[in-house]
Amino acid sequence: MEGKRRDAVSYRDLAGAIAVVTGGSRGIGAETARRLVANGAKVAVVGRDGAAIDALVERVRREGGTAYGAQADVTHFPAIERMRAAVEAELGPVDVLAAFAGGQGMPVPNPEMSH
Repeated sequence: MEGKRRDAVSYRDLAGAIAVVTGGSRGIGAETARRLVANGAKVAVVGRDGAAIDALVERVRREGGTAYGAQADVTHFPAIERMRAAVEAELGPVDVLAAFAGGQGMPVPNPEMSH
């Protein structure tokens, strides 16, 4: 993959793994997504900014990796469920979750936990 650092750690056991990266469209999430792809994982880039997601997915694909973009607000439980179903349909069952989003300290509303 283009721009791979020589001092970057390599994890061969990630080859073929399916990874979801929330907050994956920029910053540490985007870099994590790129590093996972560099190690052979297929990555779902999840975030709220569709344009930023599309740009990263396009870059990963242009560099020879496999990526799928899923726009979702991970503070909204139904959105998480829709995203999970879409990722599994596109890439398969998820092996790795890298969570870099979550509402800036806001609790995640989950109707199953309200009682």
